[in-house]
Amino acid sequence: MNKPNYHLYFGRAGHLKAMSEFLLRGWNVAVPEVDEGDDIFVVQHETGELKRVQVKTAKAKSQKESYAAQFNLSLKQLADIKKGVHYVLLVRYLDQWSDILIITQETLFDLYNNHQIGSVHKDNLTLRLTFRKNKVFNKQTDFSIYQNNFEDFLIT
Repeated sequence: MNKPNYHLYFGRAGHLKAMSEFLLRGWNVAVPEVDEGDDIFVVQHETGELKRVQVKTAKAKSQKESYAAQFNLSLKQLADIKKGVHYVLLVRYLDQWSDILIITQETLFDLYNNHQIGSVHKDNLTLRLTFRKNKVFNKQTDFSIYQNNFEDFLIT
């Protein structure tokens, strides 16, 4: 697709993919009318538990024996730990969605502060993830444990 605003279509497709995964797991989803950093709200109907979700979507590029995708995250939002956001990182590779990575804001901020993940550019954290044989890495940090990590979204 060569539309001038393709990134808008692509990003929205990522939001809808994330929403469908939560719905399939029994959580209701809602899109806030005003985007102040939360892309979707995920609600567990029986308990009323609400979780904030920030969705980031990237298109992967092939590498030798692997593929890589890059995400840009607002450092200001990442540092605002009190919000308790879950980041959902979606990667599109060879016209298919790869595994979803779900990581809490607190964990991601800790990895940034204490393990030097990503690189900083203009108030954003650029996070480049490499996918190789069911493993996901940024530099030396293993992100594989966040693949399809729906443990905070289990219905009990």
